Amino acid sequence: MSSNNINNEPKPSSAFNEPPPGAGAGPQPNQAATGARIFCPACGILVRLPATECPQCKANLRTGEKPEEYIPLWKRGKTKILIILCIIGIPALLWNYASKQTDKGLWQYLSDRFGLETCAEPRNMWDEFNQKEFESGVKKGYDQWNKDENSRMVGQDPNGPETPEQAVRSEKEKILARDNRSYFASTLMSDQPSKNLKPTDNWYMLFPGEWDVAYILKAGTPDEQIIAGEWTFTWINDGQALQDVLSVPYRWQTAPKGFDQIQSTSTRLFNPKLHVWEGFHIQDSGFVFFRSARSQDRRIVEHYQTEGGPLVVTTFSDFTATSFKVTINESTNNGASYKEVAQIWAKKREVIVP
Repeated sequence: MSSNNINNEPKPSSAFNEPPPGAGAGPQPNQAATGARIFCPACGILVRLPATECPQCKANLRTGEKPEEYIPLWKRGKTKILIILCIIGIPALLWNYASKQTDKGLWQYLSDRFGLETCAEPRNMWDEFNQKEFESGVKKGYDQWNKDENSRMVGQDPNGPETPEQAVRSEKEKILARDNRSYFASTLMSDQPSKNLKPTDNWYMLFPGEWDVAYILKAGTPDEQIIAGEWTFTWINDGQALQDVLSVPYRWQTAPKGFDQIQSTSTRLFNPKLHVWEGFHIQDSGFVFFRSARSQDRRIVEHYQTEGGPLVVTTFSDFTATSFKVTINESTNNGASYKEVAQIWAKKREVIVP
């Protein structure tokens, strides 16, 4: 068969190029617009040729594939998880790295640098103590002390029955010894401040009474240490002066290892000429004179300095009817800079009358 015969073979008509109804083949590239129709392989409607996509479902008439619906990157499942991890993880890693670059931690550095503490709400220390069963321990210890103290007042030994030596003492001697102590206490203490003290000058009007305290070292740091104690205030000398006794830890407790037990007393007296409170403080067999001043926000600041020792500034603040806070700072460069020594959080002791 010659090549000429091959070239002269009749070509199939265009009707053979039309796909049968329902077939998925689309129009051929060289197909002319003849008005023929085919079924869309995706949705099944008739589509007039030479269209290449379905006008309804936008499917390709040749392949039957629909165009993919565009989904924003942030809505895709895997991308969502990746974005959330980046939002949470990267700042946390940066914060952790920055915190390691400072001795006090990044938050403490920012607080010192920008004074953030002045804007922060004071934490409710007593809620934290409730979680640590602090108050239950205080009540248990105080009840035991009160029981022992009452037993002493009636002439009994809290550790057991009287010894033969104690029994020798007559009942009259026991009563006399108890009366002498109570008479001295009633002579020293007063129920109210002196009438000569004006209410506007009575800065310490909320203090008289018994307070449970938390003595806090290195507050807000991982090395924070909290020791429970008590602080008692009373008016003395016909209400002309205020005296306090601070015991940390409680008198019936032993100080924890590494902590020097605090047993101190202070006496304050108002000076009408200077319009300040003055007093003396006794602790560890040392005696210092101090003066108090009150700021516009009603904080009370007491400062003193021992011979050859640091300048100590004690600030009373955050007053409520049942609580107050004390911050103790020291300066070794005559007030140019201060270092916090301790904080004291005080809560009024509830007096339960049986």
